Amino acid sequence: MGGIKDSTYLDVQKALARRFSPQDGWRFAWSPAGSAQPEGLVSRRVAGRTERVLVNVKMTPSVPVNAVEALRAAASVGKADRAVLVVPGGAAVPEVPEGVDVLEMGNWQIVGGRIAWAKNIERSAFLEEERARRGLA
Repeated sequence: MGGIKDSTYLDVQKALARRFSPQDGWRFAWSPAGSAQPEGLVSRRVAGRTERVLVNVKMTPSVPVNAVEALRAAASVGKADRAVLVVPGGAAVPEVPEGVDVLEMGNWQIVGGRIAWAKNIERSAFLEEERARRGLA
């Protein structure tokens, strides 16, 4: 993976770890490169039973309907308990069928139809305020 993709996927793993805590026994594994959906699997063993959650990441301003349907189909075929679609905050997500959860990442946002890192948004707002305060805007 490239540097930007690596950092994005680290943010995805952090977001997943908030919902599926390693302290509760959840383990995360990425699918091999070049494989079809899903991109990852979160699983844990509880009371002699394995819980499985398929994970797919769509870093786009709007998620296509076929991506949601493909994830739902993969969850039903792969005998997973449910599926999670990870998207940036504010992404347009179509009607989500039962069994698929949407996890919005707060540190990536849709701004003006583009994906922006939240720290850059905060930094830009601060710089605009400073320019206005100094009369440079």
